[in-house]
Amino acid sequence: MLGTYLPLLVLLHDLRAAGVAYRIVIGLTPILIEQLADRDINVRTLEYIDDQVTRAENDVRRFTEAPDQGRAELARFYVASYRRLREAYRGRFGRDLVGAFADLAKSGHVEILTSAATHGYLPLLDRSSVEAQLRIGRRSSRRLTGLDPTGIWLPECAYTPGLEKALADHGITHFFTDAALLPGHARPAGDVARRHGQSELGRWAPHEERAEVMTASATSSDVDLLRPYYVGDSDVVAIARHERVSSQVWSAFTGYPGDAQYREFHRKDTTSGLRYWRVTSVHKGLGEKEEYTPDRAAERARDHARHFVQVVRDELSGRSADGRDPLLAVTFDSELFGHWWFEGVDWLGLVLRELTESGVRVATAAEYLDREPPKERIALSEGSWGKNNDHSTWLNEGTAWMWDELGRLAHDMDGLRASPPRSDPFRERAARQAVRELLLAQSSDWPFLVTTGQAADYAVERFRSHAHRFHRALALAQAGDPTEDEVELRSLERADNPFPDAGLADFES
Repeated sequence: MLGTYLPLLVLLHDLRAAGVAYRIVIGLTPILIEQLADRDINVRTLEYIDDQVTRAENDVRRFTEAPDQGRAELARFYVASYRRLREAYRGRFGRDLVGAFADLAKSGHVEILTSAATHGYLPLLDRSSVEAQLRIGRRSSRRLTGLDPTGIWLPECAYTPGLEKALADHGITHFFTDAALLPGHARPAGDVARRHGQSELGRWAPHEERAEVMTASATSSDVDLLRPYYVGDSDVVAIARHERVSSQVWSAFTGYPGDAQYREFHRKDTTSGLRYWRVTSVHKGLGEKEEYTPDRAAERARDHARHFVQVVRDELSGRSADGRDPLLAVTFDSELFGHWWFEGVDWLGLVLRELTESGVRVATAAEYLDREPPKERIALSEGSWGKNNDHSTWLNEGTAWMWDELGRLAHDMDGLRASPPRSDPFRERAARQAVRELLLAQSSDWPFLVTTGQAADYAVERFRSHAHRFHRALALAQAGDPTEDEVELRSLERADNPFPDAGLADFES
């Protein structure tokens, strides 16, 4: 919140106030906005910002006495920055970051995407769980933002044929996909689930066989990254991210965030935890990093913004021969800006300003599609934006046990739905809690972290905790006694409290 969402909101509100006619699409995962709107999170966020201000103030005194004028100045920079963000959080946004995003959407500057409720990996979930993830996710977005989003960020860009029908059933009109899933752009993803021995019954499947693509289809030879396409025989549109332009930022070797002048994320001061070093060189160890200078980093951000805008203009030049405006979409994780790439928020602001002044027409996805709906249809390949563009980042030998367990949990949920508690408020509460725990266990984060080795122990602990709490809530829903079990149920509800209106009916397919 301090590193990304507050700086991003301040930037976007400032640009709007300055009359910059920017447009941007922002995916707000339902579980994220449930957290951003949580009262305890808001209290702790203010405590955290206060703590960062104090740490920076202490560093000013420490480095002044050292004396270390360079770091003292940088500490003053942090003090001023954190104080401004604290005032924006308390005053400008009234501790309501979700409302601050929604306000930008209501003025037309931002399009907010919904997502699956807990960012569940949809192609590998059972049909009822896919329905619940989509139904609860969109309802959460509607309840917390006051908007009715029609675009979705598919978790991990993971797609399987027929998914577009489920999206259409839930009022979704468009989603983003990886270019590798377009016809002719990469090999189709393999059937990873079958390779790892998972039953086909455990995977999501459409209500009916996918119809043949209509005759007005684009062949693999003429599929264009700069056009959106209807998917299958549905009215749902896929927009592919432009990999070459996106790689200006994302490339591990030449991407902007690795520039020598930008702040080094991985080295922290051993006393305050604040960061005083720059990237310097990827070939230098953390102990060899040189001192960070905000002014030099700001100049590099300006250079990179100008370069990025020129790359966009070059890519779009001469691409309207058929009279249609080309659509160039780039996608980034929000937390890249400000958190991982400290200067990223400033870079983004410069890009948005320069695009609006460069003759490039900027639009949200919904605006563009309303103006220029697709004329052609394609069949997307199954896959994701993960390694090899298949499901293997999430389903492999190291994570197959998670999917086996999720299959068992889904089966138990089916049993509870078949014999739900009726006219028993306590057991109905427990059933709703079982729904929450199943959704949380289905988050794509857990297998991802196990596969990548990033916080694998934490991911396993979280997954097992949600599975355990699901079983406890299930038992209370089936045979709980409020006189004996109220304390336990309250404990479960306090531990995991998102989606207050979720219930068994959400799993109906």
